[in-house]
Amino acid sequence: MDATKILSIGHVAGQLQTPITELAAIAELLGIVPTSTINNVPYFDAADVKQVADHIRSERTTEAVQ
Repeated sequence: MDATKILSIGHVAGQLQTPITELAAIAELLGIVPTSTINNVPYFDAADVKQVADHIRSERTTEAVQ
């Protein structure tokens, strides 16, 4: 059985040093929805988190160049 790794939005926010509200907005922009919600906390698939992280990195790189 292949288990899917899911991460809470709070955990992701800490790892990416990005506010939860910004993460939620980026996920929505990318069309990513939580894999599940537990006790009103959204959890995202690790592959989706990678997409969000890549987006944040590209935005930060763009800001640094300007």
